[in-house]
Amino acid sequence: MKLLKQILIFIAFTGAIYGIFTLVTRQKEVVNTAALSAGNHEQIIKEIDRDWSGLTDWDEETYNRHNTMVAQSLNAGIINELDRKTLIDRINKAAYQKCVSAMDREFAHADCNGDKLADNYAGLQTILMNERGLASNRQIMEVSKVYNLYQRIIAFNNKPLGLNPRFDSSNDSWNSWTGHQDRISKQKNEFVTDPIFQNRLKNITAIRRIHDTDSKLQEARSKFYDRLSSEICSYYDNEATDLRRAQHAADKSAMGDIRDKKSRLSSRMTNLRVNLSNERYLNPGHDIFNRLRYLSKEIESI
Repeated sequence: MKLLKQILIFIAFTGAIYGIFTLVTRQKEVVNTAALSAGNHEQIIKEIDRDWSGLTDWDEETYNRHNTMVAQSLNAGIINELDRKTLIDRINKAAYQKCVSAMDREFAHADCNGDKLADNYAGLQTILMNERGLASNRQIMEVSKVYNLYQRIIAFNNKPLGLNPRFDSSNDSWNSWTGHQDRISKQKNEFVTDPIFQNRLKNITAIRRIHDTDSKLQEARSKFYDRLSSEICSYYDNEATDLRRAQHAADKSAMGDIRDKKSRLSSRMTNLRVNLSNERYLNPGHDIFNRLRYLSKEIESI
């Protein structure tokens, strides 16, 4: 009986020790797992910050590598879901801040690099696709507005300002240079009075070309009216030649038709000169008026 009692006491004692050991071991495992997750979380943060601080512009390879690293760490159980979310936020913040600072840097330089602006703006679009909540971020919105105006002005500066007169002899009409120049001048004035232009863009060499618009318009205007003069005078010169030939070949019965055609041509040319005088940007001393007066006399002499 005494032996049985001792055996039972031994079993109970052994069981208690095992239970305590198991409990301590489990607690130790939980603590170590949490510590491991926290340690890896901090290590990844350091790597993210270190990599982006060493860059001057957006880098897609770095951005993709960081996102892949976080995904693999989660799958391996090294970090938890909460860690993943905070790390992704960290990656996106580091990346967009790098893009914004790089674009601001370029906007501050007279020799602003358009290719770098485009690359960093493309980086912002990649980030926004992955984190749509950043679309309302003040820094991103501001730099995007500046870039949008930059692109529009560059496109404006590179656009040819010429216009084809396209004289239509069926109704003596042509494309209006007045409307064409007014639209261009209005657009230019809207650009140069924009606060973003004044505060962020006006000192950039490629942007300052907008101030050449007036001289470019003057050159294009001269070519336009020279071409219009050529088209109009060529048409009416041919009409006068045809009328003179018809007069020489016609018998008396056809002279009435000749006179009617002559009258119509004279009336058309009178109206044409009036319409040309209404062209606000056409110099009254332009050769087209002398040429038309000469042709009018030619027709009247027939």
